[in-house]
Amino acid sequence: LYCLPSWMGPLFINTMTNNEIKQIQSLKRGKSRREYGQFLIEGKRLVKSALEMKAELDLIYFTEPFQRENTEWIQSIESSDVSYENIPAKQLEKISFTKSPSGIVAVCNLPEQQPPDLNQNRWLYLDRIADPGNMGTILRSAAWFGLNHVAISVDCVDPFNPKVVRAGMGAHFGLSIHRNIDLGWFSKTHTLIGGDHRGSDPESVNLPERCVLVLGSEAHGLSSDSLEMINQKVAIEKMGFGESLNVGSAAAILMYLFTNK
Repeated sequence: LYCLPSWMGPLFINTMTNNEIKQIQSLKRGKSRREYGQFLIEGKRLVKSALEMKAELDLIYFTEPFQRENTEWIQSIESSDVSYENIPAKQLEKISFTKSPSGIVAVCNLPEQQPPDLNQNRWLYLDRIADPGNMGTILRSAAWFGLNHVAISVDCVDPFNPKVVRAGMGAHFGLSIHRNIDLGWFSKTHTLIGGDHRGSDPESVNLPERCVLVLGSEAHGLSSDSLEMINQKVAIEKMGFGESLNVGSAAAILMYLFTNK
């Protein structure tokens, strides 16, 4: 711990230990995220979203240049009950997962895994979505359309993967995300509606009060196990040309139709 000269203000800078740096660096791997029950977020927008949504933050790290550029906001963090440390820029670069870190990161605690609440009427179910960018985009759209309850199958990319978190743009902090859930969990209580190219026009589908929108993987669509349980299939009509829609784009369209019926 050291402080800058008095003419630069009462600013204290902490130096991280090698063990602290290695532990945070390890959060890039799913195994370590599960072991420590934590994940890393980066950038002012994500940290600000986490604070506004009352996410469980373990520790915020920022650099002196970032503090100088965001004085009032950092002062609000310092006056809150959230733990923080001002660290050297070189150390923040070491714990960042991006090539050009903005100067602030935070370690968040993973939300406690709970069984899906079947009393919730509308759900989004993701079936083997593998691409982190697509997963993050889908979660961001789910937050926008108010589909706040999301179940994720086995073999999906980890929703707390750094690339997913960045693409989610803060959606994680307002969603109830349930990992490694079998679609059969919903089969007796909800109508299962799957996005599939062989499906009907969504406008012609009568949505019951309790239903689950099921979206399949980028390359293979819905898995055979999911298709056996699906009650209705819906498809987005092609108006122009192209082989297929990106699953992130298709998800946003179907969520819009799903929430406006």
